[in-house]
Amino acid sequence: MRRTEAHGWVWVSRTIDLAQQPGVEENLMTLDGGPLAPMRKPSVTLGLVIDDEGHILTRMVEATPDNPPVNVSVRMQGGRPVAAKFLGMDTVTGLCVLKAEGASLAEPAFSNSPELPRHLRIQLYGFHPRVNQNTSVITPLYPRCNTFPGQIVKAVEDFRFNSDNPIYYLLSPQLTVAQDCSLILDNDDSVFGVAVYNIGGEGNHLVYPVSRLRTIAQSIIKSHASISYGWLGATGQAAARPAPAHVSRPQAPAEPGVQILNIAPDSPAEKAGVKPQDVVVAVNDQRIATPEQMVLMMKQISPDNEVSLKVKRGNEYKLLKAKLTSAPAIGPEQQFVAFNRKLDAIEKELNSLPPTDPNRPHLENLKDGWRKFVNGLVDGIWNQAPPDVRLRVLYGFEVQTLTGQLMNYFAAPNGLLVSNVSENTVAARSDLQAGDVIVEAGAKSIKTLADLIDALDSAGGSSLEITVARSRERQKITFRR
Repeated sequence: MRRTEAHGWVWVSRTIDLAQQPGVEENLMTLDGGPLAPMRKPSVTLGLVIDDEGHILTRMVEATPDNPPVNVSVRMQGGRPVAAKFLGMDTVTGLCVLKAEGASLAEPAFSNSPELPRHLRIQLYGFHPRVNQNTSVITPLYPRCNTFPGQIVKAVEDFRFNSDNPIYYLLSPQLTVAQDCSLILDNDDSVFGVAVYNIGGEGNHLVYPVSRLRTIAQSIIKSHASISYGWLGATGQAAARPAPAHVSRPQAPAEPGVQILNIAPDSPAEKAGVKPQDVVVAVNDQRIATPEQMVLMMKQISPDNEVSLKVKRGNEYKLLKAKLTSAPAIGPEQQFVAFNRKLDAIEKELNSLPPTDPNRPHLENLKDGWRKFVNGLVDGIWNQAPPDVRLRVLYGFEVQTLTGQLMNYFAAPNGLLVSNVSENTVAARSDLQAGDVIVEAGAKSIKTLADLIDALDSAGGSSLEITVARSRERQKITFRR
């Protein structure tokens, strides 16, 4: 029988609100059409003790850097729950680092093979898939962990695999969502890595070896900040377009790919030699057809990784190498803010230089490049993004429709409820607050999202006076784009 107390693991518990989980609002309704009441349930997963200082590595699928988990506690087998602080997460793997305050936790025996094997028979140590983890709303169930024999293999054909990211596929046993973050044990019971459940259940489940886990943990522990995904620094559109209606001659179908439109100055794309109008047809030998597919791939690759880009330039194919950097921010609205700050900083530096300064030509070119890149982003969001995305990214806030119940509560016969305001955005600088009800914008009464978008867009770069209901009283704020 295996010695469970020697594995260096803990139970990680936190409370989640099922009403806030993606997809729930579309499937559940209240009788009066109002917002869903909180549906709080405990969630339990395994955590790996990563050192002797109380740091723990775990997975919290619903957590994000902007929505960190709260009320987290850890508990050793036979011990009492201890509060744990969320330090940050790696957005590529979903692995989170916690710090258990005042807990005496011993790290396990880690596998320290000088060279990682290609194949390995392992023991998967985690929850039994048939155990229900949430039988009680009040007290989470801590099921006894089980061991299952299995096998892993290096994922050398995976587009994410490289020497800095030596991922494995879990060949057996078949992982379930309840076994996410299970420990992978080597033949001598040492911890070889952690198994990560592939959300959606499609494709291979991954195993990250100890070397990768330690790199992630040390980065987050040192910075107390989350790790972003890799950034290429280019925007594009789908290259395959239908033939115009007036063309009568049959044409060969266009090759699918992403046609590059804009490239950020000094970005990995520019340094790699990517040019506007290039069509990226593959990343790390994996074919791509749409911008959405390319963005999703990039979000699965860590910063500082080199990627190969197969591009079509005219009638020629080129293979370019780009070393990704960390994304300027994780959310699209915060990225937009970061790009605008970069542009503002360059313009301020230019204004401070005398006309004869030798650095002016370089800064002028840099300013023009960033302005073109930012304007390209705006055009793409303006012409292609849904209204709610435009509102969030270009203006920095989110809204929801008022129901009859909410109209009575806020004493507003019409309007849109501000549900979230992102930091350091136009909305935040204009003193718009979550909980405000926007009832007028300019001289226009606001009833729908289309009304609000139209009023904001029509103002262009000019100031716009917005009337909000705040604490059941009318108040005017000046919205400056």
